[in-house]
Amino acid sequence: MRPWLGALSGGLCFAAFGLVSASAVSVTDTTGWNAWKTTAGVVMTDPAADQQTGQGQDDFVGTLTSGQEGFQQKAGLLDTDSANKYIVFRVRMGKYDSVHGFGGNLSLGLDLTGTGAINLIMDMQDKSGQTLSFASPGTGANTSPSTTSWGNFAGSIALNSTAGSPITYNYQAATGGTVGSYTATGNAWVTFAISYANLQAAIRAYAGASFSSFTMSDSTPLSFIAFTSTQGNAINQDLFGTSGNMNSASTFSSLGAGTMQILPGGGPVPELPAFYQLAGLFGVGLAGWFWKNRRRQVELQPAQA
Repeated sequence: MRPWLGALSGGLCFAAFGLVSASAVSVTDTTGWNAWKTTAGVVMTDPAADQQTGQGQDDFVGTLTSGQEGFQQKAGLLDTDSANKYIVFRVRMGKYDSVHGFGGNLSLGLDLTGTGAINLIMDMQDKSGQTLSFASPGTGANTSPSTTSWGNFAGSIALNSTAGSPITYNYQAATGGTVGSYTATGNAWVTFAISYANLQAAIRAYAGASFSSFTMSDSTPLSFIAFTSTQGNAINQDLFGTSGNMNSASTFSSLGAGTMQILPGGGPVPELPAFYQLAGLFGVGLAGWFWKNRRRQVELQPAQA
């Protein structure tokens, strides 16, 4: 194989790290999910019955058992919208309520820089129709429960659970065993999706001026925290990845509540050394090919009289 082909294949291998699922994803999928991991690379779990106000519907649960991880993620073209890519979140809650559904507010804090600071709050609520809305971070450090604040929510996006438009919300009883003490009703899965385009627009609009040109793609690194709340305006029910610590000054990362940097599909972000190695191999291989090709052309030239 020619050197330039080898170098090109190396570069393409790196590009593949950023790809998401080639098959369509769905809010009813039960396989192919990537569990959230801490900054130490350990699958995140959450104790059962640690929700501060007592509602099992708002209590994160999750173990290390495959299929029972508390927070999972994937990305790709939605099965009901083949024109747009989506991030899909799958969350295991302590109690399934077939009458009222999910309890209230489930929020994600997005760290867009990898510094541990929250740059945007995205809230999913299920009190008067499922919607997503967004809030700008406060002026504090936004690196721990006690230093994180945000303003009013805006930019409401309706989530749909019926045919006729992209299906971006699903609530169902969990199978495969019950985590915690909710054996009478069992656990629930709350699954919701947001398109790359809508998330990009929200980040540009609400995450601050430095993100006004933010671009969302398969290779965008993201970190998260997740929490439930009564009104959406405080971390006051359950912070995923830790027990209690609603008002802790410790960083989300040190509490085990902040994820490692992940791609939209939930996989890890490739380490920089691997990129530099592949880029170096590509450059060396390409330069070698040009040098050999040039030398061969010189050798084939007729001698001057």
